[in-house]
Amino acid sequence: MSETTETYHFAWVVLALLACTFFLFAIYTQRQSKNLFINVDKKKQALADNPVEEIIQNLQRESDDIENKIERGQPIYLKLKDELALKKEQLKYIDVGLYPPTFKFDDSQSLKNKIAEYIERQYQVIKSGRATSAFSNWEWFGSKSKGTQMITSYQGLLLKAFNAEFDMIRRVMRHSSYDTAINKLSRLEQQLAKLGETANVTISNEYFNLKVEELTIWHQELLHKEAINQQKKQQQELLREQAKQAGTDTDELEDEIDYKKSDLIKAQKLAKKLHGANALDMEQKIALMQEEIEQLESKFERAISQAQITKAGYIYVISNVGCFGDNVVKIGMTRRLEPMDRVNELGDASVPFKFDVHALTFVSDAPQIERKLHNKFNEKRVNTENHRKEFFRVTPQEVAEAMAEIGVECDWYFEVEAKEFRESHLIREARKQGSTETFSTYKQLPESI
Repeated sequence: MSETTETYHFAWVVLALLACTFFLFAIYTQRQSKNLFINVDKKKQALADNPVEEIIQNLQRESDDIENKIERGQPIYLKLKDELALKKEQLKYIDVGLYPPTFKFDDSQSLKNKIAEYIERQYQVIKSGRATSAFSNWEWFGSKSKGTQMITSYQGLLLKAFNAEFDMIRRVMRHSSYDTAINKLSRLEQQLAKLGETANVTISNEYFNLKVEELTIWHQELLHKEAINQQKKQQQELLREQAKQAGTDTDELEDEIDYKKSDLIKAQKLAKKLHGANALDMEQKIALMQEEIEQLESKFERAISQAQITKAGYIYVISNVGCFGDNVVKIGMTRRLEPMDRVNELGDASVPFKFDVHALTFVSDAPQIERKLHNKFNEKRVNTENHRKEFFRVTPQEVAEAMAEIGVECDWYFEVEAKEFRESHLIREARKQGSTETFSTYKQLPESI
C-alpha cells in the first residue's frame, strides 16, 4: 500500500513539473510571438518610410563611396609601400654600421649609382663576417659563449668607428688631397688595430680595400668637377668670341618679345572697355606696340640666323615643380658666358618659384642638338601653338635617354630640390594646423585611407 502511495506522489510531482514547464514555455512563446509581431511592424513601418528601391540606392551609394576611398587610397598605399621598402633598405645598412651617404644636389647620378653599388658590396662583406678579423679564442669568466659575444660586440664597435672616420675623411677631401686622404685612412686602420690588440680584432684587408675604392670614386667626382670648371673657362672664351660676331643676345630678345606681347594683350582688353577719344588714343598705342613687336621679331630672326653660324652653346634641361608639376621640363639653349644666369632669369618675378637644373652641358652645335630634342618630343609639347615655349611633358630620364642616343654626354641630376616650393608648402601646412612646427616631408600623408 505504501509503495502505491509513493508511486502516486511521484506521478503528481512529475505532472506538476510538466505543467509548470508547459506554462513557462507558453509564456515564453507568447513573449517571443509578441516581439516577433513588434519587429514585423517595425520592418513594415521601415519599408513604408524607406522603400526597397531607396534602401538599394543607399547601399549602392555606400558601395560606391567605399570603392572611391579604395581608389583614392591606392596611390597613398603604394607610396607608403615604396617608402617602407626604402627605409628597410637603409635600415639593413645602418644595422651593420653603414650609414647612408649624404649627397649634394650637384652630385651626379652616376656617382650616386656607383656609391650605391659599393655600399652594397661592403654590406655583403660585413654580413658574411669578412669585414673584420679576430684571431683570439676568448673566455669570459670561464664561458666561451660570453667571450665570443664580447668579441662580436668589439668587432661591431671597431667597424662603426672605422666607417664614421671614413665619412669624415671623405667629406674634407679635395680634388688635390687624394694622397693625404689615403694616408689618413691607412693611419686610421693602424690606430684601430692597436686599439683592438687586446682582443686581436682588426679591419680586414678586403673591407679596407673596398673603402679605398669608394674613396677613389668620390675623388674621381671631385676631379670631374674641377675639370668642368677648367673647361668652363675655355668655353666662356669661345662664347665671348661668338658674342662679338653675333652682337645680339637672342635670349634677351625673346624675353622682350614675350613681355611686349603680354602688354599688348592687356592693352587690347582695356581698349574694349573704352569709348570716344580714350579708345582712339588706346588704338594708336596698340598700333605702336604691334609695330615694335614686329621690329623685335625681325631682329630676333636675324639674330637667330647669325647664331646658326656661331653654333657653340649650352643645352639645359630644367623643371619647376611648384609652377608646372611633376614630369614637365623645359629644354632650351643659351650662349651666355654663365649659363645659370639664363636659368635664374627664367625663374625671376614672372614665376613664383625658381627652376631646378637636371642637366647643363656645353656642346659645339647647340641649335642642332636643341632642334633634335624638340623634334623628338614634339608630340609632348605643353604649348602646341607657340613653339618658342619650350616646355614638354616628359621626365628628365626620358630626356637623358634621348641625349644619349644623339651622343651628348653630361651629368644628370634627377632629384630636384624645389627648395622654395617645399618650404612654402611646409609653412602653409603649419599655418593650417595653427602651429609653427614644420614637417620633414612636403607631401604629408593622411591619418587614414
